[in-house]
Amino acid sequence: MTAAAATCVTCGNPLTEAAAGRRYCSNACRQRAYRSRTSARIETTSAVSFVPAPLDSFVGRREELAALARTEADRLVSLVGPGGAGKTRLAIQHASKRADQTWWTPLASASDVVQAIFASVGAHPLPNGSARDAVVAEVDQHRRPLLVLDNCEHLLSQVAAVVVELLARCPRLRVLVTSREPLRLAGEQVFSVGELELEHDAVALFRDRAISVDRSFEVDAANVADVVAVCRSLDGMPLAIELAARRIPVLSPADILARLGDRLALLTGGPRTADDRHRTLRTAIGWSYDLLSPEEQGASRRLAVLGVPFDLGVAGAVCGVPDALELLTGLEQKSLLVVDRVGGHTTFRQLESVRLYCRERAVAHGDVSLVADRVVEWVCSLVEPEISSFFPAPAVALLLDRNVGLLELAAQRTASTGDWSRHALTIVATAWTSTPRGPRGAPTELLHQALSRPMPAAYRSVLAVLAAMHHRVRGGWHVTRRFAEESLAIERADARRPGTTARALEVLASAEAHTGDPSRAWELFDEASALLRDSNDKLARAILLNSYGWTLLQHGFPNRAAPLVRDALTLIRLIGLPHMLNPVLHTAGAIALARKDFVEAVDLFRESLEVGADHPMDQFYDLEGLALGLVGVGADDERALSLLTSAGVVRTRFDFRAEPYWQALLDDARAVCRDRISATRLRAAESTGERMSLAQAISYALTTQPHAEDPADGAISARELHVATLVAEGLTNRQIGQRLGISPHTVARHVTHARSKLGLRSRAQLAVWAGRQTP
Repeated sequence: MTAAAATCVTCGNPLTEAAAGRRYCSNACRQRAYRSRTSARIETTSAVSFVPAPLDSFVGRREELAALARTEADRLVSLVGPGGAGKTRLAIQHASKRADQTWWTPLASASDVVQAIFASVGAHPLPNGSARDAVVAEVDQHRRPLLVLDNCEHLLSQVAAVVVELLARCPRLRVLVTSREPLRLAGEQVFSVGELELEHDAVALFRDRAISVDRSFEVDAANVADVVAVCRSLDGMPLAIELAARRIPVLSPADILARLGDRLALLTGGPRTADDRHRTLRTAIGWSYDLLSPEEQGASRRLAVLGVPFDLGVAGAVCGVPDALELLTGLEQKSLLVVDRVGGHTTFRQLESVRLYCRERAVAHGDVSLVADRVVEWVCSLVEPEISSFFPAPAVALLLDRNVGLLELAAQRTASTGDWSRHALTIVATAWTSTPRGPRGAPTELLHQALSRPMPAAYRSVLAVLAAMHHRVRGGWHVTRRFAEESLAIERADARRPGTTARALEVLASAEAHTGDPSRAWELFDEASALLRDSNDKLARAILLNSYGWTLLQHGFPNRAAPLVRDALTLIRLIGLPHMLNPVLHTAGAIALARKDFVEAVDLFRESLEVGADHPMDQFYDLEGLALGLVGVGADDERALSLLTSAGVVRTRFDFRAEPYWQALLDDARAVCRDRISATRLRAAESTGERMSLAQAISYALTTQPHAEDPADGAISARELHVATLVAEGLTNRQIGQRLGISPHTVARHVTHARSKLGLRSRAQLAVWAGRQTP
């Protein structure tokens, strides 16, 4: 109100000009107001809302409580998370630890925020004053008051307006909000409440709630794995875990785990005293879903059909919008999406319970077929433009790798509708992709079934050459040749696709080298090289050169292979694709092995293991190469044997058969290890290799280890000598790497090894030494 119209809040008389800006006309009125409020508080003690006192124990969240304790300087803190995450319980635990005045305002069933706060703080109506004025008058009497507003998501606009006013008028007030989305106010500190820590807090919560309904229950060695799996499947969400634990009187943890596919029916029967929204998992999720806009509900349903993480592009295609940013932002803020950031790439996913609920809604709305068709369209839009290439563009291959989970949905949809042309494209996409858990390529049966269907000739050619490559890594050389010849025949008849023609020639050449006339193989490689010579596709040329070099090496021509592989390395480094270095570094390492330069081989295979971390299934070859180098150096036979054994497990599991040349090297290395290692240590090394996962074997391989001295009484290797002479010329590590086709990191290792062997203390001393060696 303006100063001219201001009146005393006790007697109602107009305030004088001198009293403008005050609330009382005199000290007497101020005292009467104080006595009135005191008397009202005494008379209405039962109306004051204290912090609730739960009957069950609080489990976990130690880090969250500690972090909340550090927010005392923040005036507005919002605990935000999905339904059933335990926001209310965390707020109770935090608020109950405070010694200062705290008011708890439950809003789940409220419709008027101001009246709910008025009741919770025990405010007394003021003459000629509003309910807001009464709340302010009460709050202002306390030194460090905290107002908790619980369950605000359905009243966000009201809550936001009231909070802004109260914080402005009560400078000592702090507000703690629990909601499924933030208020989005200036100065708001958003505190995300997510899943419980699985290995400890989630299991402890399950145990605590299970014991409350079955005193005989205990988590022990026999059931702990099932309990952890239940908690993980439930995304570590406290409400879901508590509801699952309440089934313990009639179901074991294993039984509960087996039934979680129908968790919305299983997870019911919350405590009678619980809020209606927390008595079943379905109602908890439904509360959030019902608060969404129609557009957000539609997006939630359609994204749930995917069943895998997705990025913005996929979300836009599935939801039928040019840009899904606003949709996904809204769903994330409402705690219905989880954002994951790995390697600079952002993906989104729904918690599994949320996804299952939304998928039920998708079925009811007829969205499942719509989503499948849109996924097919998205996959085909990526694959079709690349169908005539030697190798798909790296950006396309990477995008398919990141969304490999969608390809099965696309393949199933096209097969079910008999759309065989687009089915072929989905199988091509599958064959182009890899995952950390499995090898690159489509399964044999899927490739063969696709090839039995009608499709355009260009699609058949690509599928045939992919089938040939599939059988090549499994040692089926005659089948490889048959599929490669089919692809090449289609390409020669068309003569318009040099990329796919060169690919068919490359695969057929490698098959001919192993099953036919090697001289014809070199002719086929040369023909493929001629097709790509004037191409701007540096990646295709690098892959072809590496394949040519690898095949030459296997037939006893390491010196002919070396310049081809060096050029391939240079091309890959120039186009900046570290993950594509893996096969070329392997061939370079194999050439170093053939030349008896074992230290160089060890360095190359270690670098290959380092750069190929995104595709670990491609790295079993490098484990073998590193082991061969270690055996040659004589550095660590037990480590070498463990690596050989671990790689052998991968070969057996996926039926990857080594070429005769490579297999002979592996057999010789194992024989050397058996001769040089005692029987006990040999068994231990093999047992270690058998037990290690591929990721563990790679980590073990990259553990720093000393190189043994070279045989020639401290003499440096030929490659180290070459590097030293280039150092003497004044070249930097980067310049040396570009000249030799190796990384600057590898050059640095060569320099270090050479200095160590020669007893030199600086790069300058190495340059002087190398200069003296030049005739």
